[in-house]
Amino acid sequence: MTSIEIPFPDDWHVHLRDGEMLEAVVGYTARRFRYAMVMPNLAPPITSVADARAYHQRILAVAPADAPDFRPVMALYCSPAIDLDDLRRGVEEGIIAAVKYYPAGATTNSDAGGTSLADFMNLYETMIDLGIRLLVHAEDTDPTVDIFAREASFLDRQLAPLCASLPELAVTVEHVSTGAGVDFVSAHPQVAASITPHHLARDRSDLLANGMKPDLYCKPVINSSADQAQLIAAATGGDPKFFLGTDSAPHPTAAKYGPVAKAGVFNAAYGLEVVADVFHQEGSLDQLAAFTSTNGAAVYGVEPSEHRLMLTAESTDQDLATHLTTAAGDEVVLFGDDEATRWQVSVS
Repeated sequence: MTSIEIPFPDDWHVHLRDGEMLEAVVGYTARRFRYAMVMPNLAPPITSVADARAYHQRILAVAPADAPDFRPVMALYCSPAIDLDDLRRGVEEGIIAAVKYYPAGATTNSDAGGTSLADFMNLYETMIDLGIRLLVHAEDTDPTVDIFAREASFLDRQLAPLCASLPELAVTVEHVSTGAGVDFVSAHPQVAASITPHHLARDRSDLLANGMKPDLYCKPVINSSADQAQLIAAATGGDPKFFLGTDSAPHPTAAKYGPVAKAGVFNAAYGLEVVADVFHQEGSLDQLAAFTSTNGAAVYGVEPSEHRLMLTAESTDQDLATHLTTAAGDEVVLFGDDEATRWQVSVS
């Protein structure tokens, strides 16, 4: 039997939504992760410290009592609506830890996003002064760019010039999905990257072969097996610039299975088992703690958790949940239930 004990993990990219969906999903994150970098793409987006503080309070109000070390971390949505003095106060008060840039129209609730990274230079200069990171959804929205090449295109057209102009700006490429993304992060000292369980564990054949699978549709899209192999190598190789960000993003099945599938994979329930399974298959369980618990903590300037969590490679014949149901009756599919049958997770 194979077991590994790791510091309690952190999730440096998660969507908790709001209202009944927040109440339904927050426990999955709170019971498995300590810090959780909460994405600000609500409708309307979180663009002020008051908005972020109120959202933080709503999250904690419905977080489970048996997850006392759960710590939501708040980011603002990159927008002309951000007041720089307000941002400064929010960082100084410990409310705001980052700013998230969405290309307009790229993904869920991104209509208020930017048309170019270059439009926010004054904001970035303030962020450098405050020592906070720019989180980037790296996806070109030019319809002439092939969907599987949009991460590479965005990095080349927009993020590379920004990094050259402002080398002091700390950047996280969120949910990096391609080998080109891995290479970009490796080539730029000020850039780090989060990687999701689903981009590690699946490739585009899983998404598209034998019919498109809406439950695997996300942005950026799951890419080729060659890209997947580079992501796995980056995650399991011990490079401190790569760390776990689940990008867990719940949508009701009615929205996933409609005429236009909503982009998002809800992996908070079993994402840790999925990642452990990938590392186990690679013979790299000794690197799991770095990816899940220490690399991201170092990037964001916090100490690893003093609490521990045990993962054991042990099959179970019990029926695991495949869906959750909100108070309104909406169903959300849980990603990773197959891997979860091969792992037991316990707090040590």
